[in-house]
Amino acid sequence: MRGIYYKIPIDFGMIVNKKDAEKISIDNSISQQIFLISTTALGECKFDETFGTEIWEMDFDLLKSDNTLKEFIAGSMKKSIVLHEKRLLLEDVEVSVRDHNLGSSGKSRMKKRVVISVKGQVLETNRPFLFQNSFFVGPLSY
Repeated sequence: MRGIYYKIPIDFGMIVNKKDAEKISIDNSISQQIFLISTTALGECKFDETFGTEIWEMDFDLLKSDNTLKEFIAGSMKKSIVLHEKRLLLEDVEVSVRDHNLGSSGKSRMKKRVVISVKGQVLETNRPFLFQNSFFVGPLSY
């Protein structure tokens, strides 16, 4: 079913009620796949243990410098995107890391905010592609 892409998570209620599942563009489908890749730990997907990244193996490793962390995340993302997202010609993965205070009044909780930008070209349409998302790593609290 080339050219038809579905929003995840799939709304099975629509299907049970004999309605079509929500369709999305190829760009959104690729974005969903990259999001899944970035938030899945290696080995977590039982039918394909190569799916995901090594990012979550070092979530609690606070000794890594920001530069080491950026290189590690970018490398892991590049390897997994090339392996699991064949609809995209990957050009670059940029990563930035910043300390972020998530605390409320009187209690400070520092985490590292990781912003990932994926640039490439959608092979089916020959259009440029940009995905950007962020998440937090590191359990540092004080």
